[in-house]
Amino acid sequence: MKIVPTFMLCCLLSCATEAAGVTLCVSDRPAAPLTFPDHEGQAQYLVRQAVRVAGAEASFVVLPWRRCIESARAGQVDGVLAVQAFHAYKDFLRFPLKNGGPDPVFALGVDTWVVVTAPGSGVSWDGKALKGITTPVSYPAGVNVLRHALDNLGIRHLDSAKTALQLMQMLNAQRLQAVVIREADARGFLAQDEFRSLRVLAPAFLVADAYLAFGNGYAQSNPAVVAATWEGIRRIRASREWTELAPALAK
Repeated sequence: MKIVPTFMLCCLLSCATEAAGVTLCVSDRPAAPLTFPDHEGQAQYLVRQAVRVAGAEASFVVLPWRRCIESARAGQVDGVLAVQAFHAYKDFLRFPLKNGGPDPVFALGVDTWVVVTAPGSGVSWDGKALKGITTPVSYPAGVNVLRHALDNLGIRHLDSAKTALQLMQMLNAQRLQAVVIREADARGFLAQDEFRSLRVLAPAFLVADAYLAFGNGYAQSNPAVVAATWEGIRRIRASREWTELAPALAK
């Protein structure tokens, strides 16, 4: 049975305006626990419910991540789900801000990335420096926040692989020394016999808040919907009902 948080039910019953459509982009690759291309993850649920409370209706389009970003830049979609507040996006995406920076109380959740290596690779990670790496570190295509983090560490990198599975297979074949993928993906792969010998390095490589970001054009034309949606996300995540719902939406 689908549970609707109590405060949301009250808002829905009191909403008398006809819902307008909001088109939002989701990656065509799983980003557990936040988004999935073929079913609703935590972020999709949060956004759908929050947008509805704001008096609109959300529809999701599934595209490769780079196309999601470019579609938002071109105004072809109204926003993007589970995106980090990367400085390169500030000219065309609107994030919930406080004191000039993104406000994590309005985040959809946390995106956690880890380094995965093979035994004997000689690679180590202490949270500040990636040592022993002699070949480029690879990560899924189009993830700018990882590119920026690797650039800041002075580490050579490439993002030619479309999926985390491709990266793990190349790592297993010793074509790479280390890859950076989502923690949820890494744990899932390491539970499989094929990848059981690989290892995740602690601590996490990157932990970043993920947001619903609206395109500047949509945000300028619909400021009330934008503000109400972000507030709805905050309220749902702070509710007791969310602790019951979230685990079921995580996979």
